[in-house]
Amino acid sequence: MKRMVIFLILPLLFWGCRAKEDAPVCRVVTGVEVRYAKADGILTRSYEKPANIQSILTFLRILQPHGPVYPDQEQDSACAITLHYSTGEDSVYLLWGQEYLQKDNGDWESVDSARASLLYPLLLLLPSDI
Repeated sequence: MKRMVIFLILPLLFWGCRAKEDAPVCRVVTGVEVRYAKADGILTRSYEKPANIQSILTFLRILQPHGPVYPDQEQDSACAITLHYSTGEDSVYLLWGQEYLQKDNGDWESVDSARASLLYPLLLLLPSDI
């Protein structure tokens, strides 16, 4: 009887260990760099405080990109937002003017220009953490 219980428990233990190995890796944003170029100069910000990182992530979420589109004209401003993850990876969002967004060299997508215009005032309110 004891042997039967052991033979039933051992496969469960091995399966449990294997399931832990296959678990997905959790990525957490640990830092953000923003480089905003306008006609009057370049504004650079770096963030590591969770509240400031959350502000930038919230901004990216409210853009609600829809597309793809193919921009054919020069814009007056450009912005690069780099998210640094705990896994060592980075994601780069390019905001061109207040009309187009691109993630990690993917397709350009249209965004709501009224929402995109909120980035510059947000950056003025959030000085760099570093």
